[in-house]
Amino acid sequence: MTGRHRLALTGLLVGLAAVMVVWLGIDRRPPEWDHANHLERAVACHRSLAAPGRDWLQEIIAESSFYPPIVTCAAGLLYFALPIVPLTAQAVIWAFLVVGALAVFGLGRRLLDADAGLLAAFLFATAPFVVFMLLNFQLDLPLAAMVALALYTLVRTEDLSVRRWVLGLGLVLGLGMLTKPPFAAYLSGPLLWVAWRGLRAPERRARLMHLLAALGVAAALALPWYGPRLVGLPAQIINRSFKQAAGSGHAPALSGSSLLFYPQWIIPQWGLLATALLLWGIVALARRPRARGLLWAALAPCLIFVLIQNKNLRYTLPLLPVAALVAAAGVSALPPRARRGLGWACVLVGVAQVGSAAFALPPPTLLAPIVSSVAFSWPPDGRDWHHREILDAILRVAGPGGARVAVVPNDNFFSISNFRYEVTRDRLPLRLSRAWEQAPLGVDFAIVKTGDQGPDAASAKPDRIMAALEGGDPWLAAAYPVIARVPLPDGSEGMVRMRHLEPVRGVAPAELAERLRRGVAGLLANVVRDAQGLRVTVDYRDDALAAGSVDTMTVEAESALVGEFVRRKPPLRIGPVRLRVRDLLVNPGRLAATGAVELLDVGSLHVERLGIAERDLGEFIAQQRGLAGLRATMDEGWIQARWALPGPGLSARLTLAAGSPPAPFTLRAADVRYGGVRLPGLLVDWIVRNFDPTPRLRRLPMPVSMAPIRIQRERLEVGEDPAPTAATKMPAAATKMPAAATKMKESR
Repeated sequence: MTGRHRLALTGLLVGLAAVMVVWLGIDRRPPEWDHANHLERAVACHRSLAAPGRDWLQEIIAESSFYPPIVTCAAGLLYFALPIVPLTAQAVIWAFLVVGALAVFGLGRRLLDADAGLLAAFLFATAPFVVFMLLNFQLDLPLAAMVALALYTLVRTEDLSVRRWVLGLGLVLGLGMLTKPPFAAYLSGPLLWVAWRGLRAPERRARLMHLLAALGVAAALALPWYGPRLVGLPAQIINRSFKQAAGSGHAPALSGSSLLFYPQWIIPQWGLLATALLLWGIVALARRPRARGLLWAALAPCLIFVLIQNKNLRYTLPLLPVAALVAAAGVSALPPRARRGLGWACVLVGVAQVGSAAFALPPPTLLAPIVSSVAFSWPPDGRDWHHREILDAILRVAGPGGARVAVVPNDNFFSISNFRYEVTRDRLPLRLSRAWEQAPLGVDFAIVKTGDQGPDAASAKPDRIMAALEGGDPWLAAAYPVIARVPLPDGSEGMVRMRHLEPVRGVAPAELAERLRRGVAGLLANVVRDAQGLRVTVDYRDDALAAGSVDTMTVEAESALVGEFVRRKPPLRIGPVRLRVRDLLVNPGRLAATGAVELLDVGSLHVERLGIAERDLGEFIAQQRGLAGLRATMDEGWIQARWALPGPGLSARLTLAAGSPPAPFTLRAADVRYGGVRLPGLLVDWIVRNFDPTPRLRRLPMPVSMAPIRIQRERLEVGEDPAPTAATKMPAAATKMPAAATKMKESR
């Protein structure tokens, strides 16, 4: 690297740092969706590292089921030296941009020439979408940097012949996989290309061993994070690529609009001049034998992202380093005068793109209607979204004990993601949840807004709730009156609603209790069918019931089918069953007026009695998608599971034991074998973690506990009915309570 190149790269990267600092000094918008989620994980990583005596590594590994921790923990480490503010986090993104730009320069210098490498670094760093991502704490710009660094390391291996660089490649591959899972897709083409060239060399055996060593180093680095996710991560990737994309309103995978998405957006993402140079460079690259195979192979993964249904410009951002090199190859193929002219044109256009992307100067629609937009633009906005005022309004009423808060909207600047990050960052005693499905169970406060609730694909619940609160449901609106209002920059109004129940008048407590009993039976209809001997007993005080409070409710049945019937999920036959619910809270206004039960809170749920027969469990498993070939038999103390998979089968002995809130039971596996070979304990823990339902149960809005669990031949039993004895038998009159104390209502 000459002094001229060093000075140019320094000026480029320092200039982009200055743009980032100025932009962050102006903008006051909350971080959006994934941006906020990653910032929250960065704070969590910082606190895991800061707290002595904690299992910090396990906490970091378990923080996210899909996103690895390298980028977020880099910010978490920086928080030890600098405050937890947006500039600190974005400094990490800028550092990755530096790595990416230098790697692109190094690649260009080795594959083309130093001037082409400098031009490629400039094209990459000034691409409009790269500038936009520099201003957001996302994983995709770091991923692009790791792709560029991996390609540089791959080139330095000289087709896997230089051992020290091969080991360096393994290190970079492992770190790349810990940046984001799609890293493997972007490296698939060039890695296969270099492996093919290496295996054609005379010393192919040595190069094959080098490749295996590199993959071994990468696996050793990545496996601690990927190991617990080996079973579940592939399904997540497929769901994100297709199922979730369809739910979000993306066009079908092979439709015209889907296939043309990236071609239509390449100019705003990459720039008008750079796009023209890229197209020319793909052709001109044919005259560069040293570079063409690797760069063509590095562009090939673009087909993967064109064919999947989920489309986002972030997914093709890691291809921009390669695109920059291809464009630079096109320029370097021109005569010297044309190269100099185009080089200065790229500098001028690049400066304009940075200004347009960061500050809308010049406007991105400068060439409209010839080109609708020549740059992806995201100017700063200094208007306040009043999040702190909203949270302070809740804290003033809730007090030091905290509260449970539902964030109803899914607007990019007014959603659970950005509120949850702020609550985590500021250590506020609030537990946040999303918009509720049917009733605001466990919701003390609700944050809502008028107007637009967010993307159409995710706004059905917020729209329904706001319609109810704005007059469609007077009983819900009365139960959650407004305690604070703030104006929002989009012209809407943000509000805080607090649960406050007024006692009903004019209805006798006994009548309310009867309506409650009938309402509970109706409420159970969504999850319970064919109930034999259903009994609902309520224990209440007159004045408390008028305000919606019930001390205890017991639900019993000799036998019943339970399941998500609304979603048409297969049911499970259970019985006998007895559940005891304490400190129940319902909407008294709705109960008195309509007889419908709207659950607002539950103090605790205890499973006193539950029976599941082996036959019924087998029928339930047989109806589950993806579990074909799984069989379960019950014996004393164990459930023996055998899964007939393609090839070797999987078998295990499972046991359940009563736990303590928030986990009502624990699941343990022993003697886990694959094809008759016993698996090590660490791998067993990884597998069990993917099927263990207790993490989901911990997120329930009430503590759940269970009586002792017994597994016996052909049956699982929770609790037991004690045999009546002379000492326990009591005359009926002895069970009655004074009217002034507690009243019971039982029905069959």
